[in-house]
Amino acid sequence: MDYFKKIFLFLILISISISDDKITVTVQATSGIINKVKKSKEKIIDFNIAVQVDQNITNKIATIDIRVNIKNPEDNKIFPAKCNLASVRLEEDSDYEDTQLTCKLNYSEYTNDDVDDDMNFVIDGEFSYSSTVAEFVFKNFDKIGAYIEIGGLYIYNLEKDSCADSTFKFEMNFTDDYSPPLESTVCEIKLNDNEVHSSTNCAIPVSSNMILCYIDVSENKLEKGEKIEIKAQTFVKCKNGQIVTITNDADNILEIEEDCEKSNFLLYNIINILLLFLILF
Repeated sequence: MDYFKKIFLFLILISISISDDKITVTVQATSGIINKVKKSKEKIIDFNIAVQVDQNITNKIATIDIRVNIKNPEDNKIFPAKCNLASVRLEEDSDYEDTQLTCKLNYSEYTNDDVDDDMNFVIDGEFSYSSTVAEFVFKNFDKIGAYIEIGGLYIYNLEKDSCADSTFKFEMNFTDDYSPPLESTVCEIKLNDNEVHSSTNCAIPVSSNMILCYIDVSENKLEKGEKIEIKAQTFVKCKNGQIVTITNDADNILEIEEDCEKSNFLLYNIINILLLFLILF
C-alpha cells in the first residue's frame, strides 16, 4: 500500500513541476495601434498591434488575457483595454514570426464623443496578465507612445513626373536628427496658408533621410505660384498608429512651377489608349 502511495505522490510532484514550467514569450511591437473599429452600441473599439513573437502561440497561450491602459495623447484620457495574442506557429528555420495583439478598448464610462476611432492612441503603463502557461517579455511598446520627432525639413521639387496619377509629388529631406518609426509608414502633414489643399501625405522611412510626399489634385488643382509651406506641428497621425511631431518650421517654402490637375491625366490616358488602339488594329 505504501508503495502505491509513493507512486501517487511522485506523479503529483511531476504534474506540479510540469505546470510550473512556463514558456517565456518575447513579444515585440512592430507597429502602433492600428485597424481601429468603433462599435458605438457596445461601447467598444477593436484594434490590433502588429508584433513579432519568438515562440509558437498555441491555443492555450492565445486565450491568456493581457491588460493595458490606452491613452488619447491629445487630451490624456485613459481607457482600459484587453488583448490576446493571435495564434501562430514558427517556421522551422525562423527565429520569430509575425502575428498581432487583438484588443478591445472599453469606453463604457465615457460618451461616444469622448472616443473616436480616428484617434491615434498610445499605450499608457505596463502590461499585466495572469498565467501558469506562459510569461511574456514585452519590447518596443514604449516606442508606440514616443513621437516620431522631426527636427527640420527642406522641401524639393521632383525633377520629373511631379504631376501624375492625379497627384502632385514632391520630396523633403531631414535637415536634423529624427527618431524613426517602428516601420515605414504614411503620415498626414498639415500645409499652412492653403485653403484648398490643407494637408499632404508623406512616406516616413525607417532608415533613409528622404521623405516622398503627394497632394491629391483629383478634385482641386494646384495652380502655378501656389505655395507649399510646412510649419511646426504636433499630433500628426500616421497609418501605422504612431504620431509625428515636427518641432521646427520647414527651412523653405516651395512654389508650384506649373499647374497640376486631374484633366491633364485624363487627356494623357486618352492619347495613350488611342495610340495603343492604332498599334493593335
